[in-house]
Amino acid sequence: MQLLKIFELFLLQPLLWVGLIRSYLTARRRVQYERRQFHSAINPQLTEVRHFLLDGLLFGIVTTAISLVLGLVVAPVWVVIYELLAVISLVVLPTMLIPATVFALSWVGYWAFSPQLTDLSGWLEHYGVRTTSMSGGLVVNALILLAALLMMTAILLRWHKRQGNSPELQPDQRGKRLVRYRWQQLLVVPVGVLIPGDWLHASLSWWPVFTIGEQTFSVLLLPLLVGLSARVYKQLPELAWVRLAKRYGWIALVSIVFALGAHFAALSPQWLLGLMLVVVGLVGLALAQHRYHDARQPFRFSDTEQGVRVIGLRTHTPADRLNLGLGDVILECNRKPVHTESQFYKALLASPTYVHLKVRNVQQELIITETAIYDGAPHELGIVLFTDQED
Repeated sequence: MQLLKIFELFLLQPLLWVGLIRSYLTARRRVQYERRQFHSAINPQLTEVRHFLLDGLLFGIVTTAISLVLGLVVAPVWVVIYELLAVISLVVLPTMLIPATVFALSWVGYWAFSPQLTDLSGWLEHYGVRTTSMSGGLVVNALILLAALLMMTAILLRWHKRQGNSPELQPDQRGKRLVRYRWQQLLVVPVGVLIPGDWLHASLSWWPVFTIGEQTFSVLLLPLLVGLSARVYKQLPELAWVRLAKRYGWIALVSIVFALGAHFAALSPQWLLGLMLVVVGLVGLALAQHRYHDARQPFRFSDTEQGVRVIGLRTHTPADRLNLGLGDVILECNRKPVHTESQFYKALLASPTYVHLKVRNVQQELIITETAIYDGAPHELGIVLFTDQED
């Protein structure tokens, strides 16, 4: 029963609801854009919301088990600072989401509560809130939590690599239509951590408290912000997300190595904060490398005069059987040359139950592919093309 009450308190956290609203707005904006630009949603389901709920719960169970086994302790004042910064980042930064930066800044903010720098800690303790002066052990725990945050982001990128296949149209300086792809997912993961002292129990008599040695601890579900917003203009999206996931995974391992090294070397909190900022700097470097690699690619997802370019593929449609990829150019449909979307569907209607395509893929290879389609519903083939421009 007490565990259920702890979970109920997590449900009252403002970060959880701000994150859920943010995920819903992201999903709704994507679906509305797809319907407006391509006459039908490529993925009509609010997948961002579903992943927010299900993946967040799954990651929370696994991470909580690891955290409690390791006995990760955090300071209650840091939790307040972290949640405040995380909520502000979700509200103020609608298109840029780097939870690792928010995490590190929250520890820098907590460092400001040091008695050597301010009297805030004494004022809080006067009202029964134990601030727990920043120690090497606390920051080591923070490095482990940061590693978990980065590893969860890497796993998300791999699990949902097709989630970033929704095209967004934008013209270049000459008015030619180009496509970019965005991977965007947010989670608020409930991570069980230990809070020193019994001040929670003093306010909530039912709150579970236990003692290890001579110190008293409470369990708190920390809402850990996890996610990323990244774009590609010239790379195949799924390959780009997997490559970015590998970088995040390596940085998570670096954070763990730092934590282990700092634990045995007994570094001061200031040095440990420096190591945390190094990890965040590596995240920024990984994102910069991602953008640099994308900018140097010769290929662009652009409109073409020779054929029609595939810029999206709906799942669970006949397009799954056509072996097409994003960026491929359809030269012929049912043995008729096509140069516009209307020509493509006109040729498709000539044989509404079967489609035969001649395609030039992104490797500039010519391939022939064919499949049966739904009787009387060629518009449900599942291929998304550049819509015809109005004269």
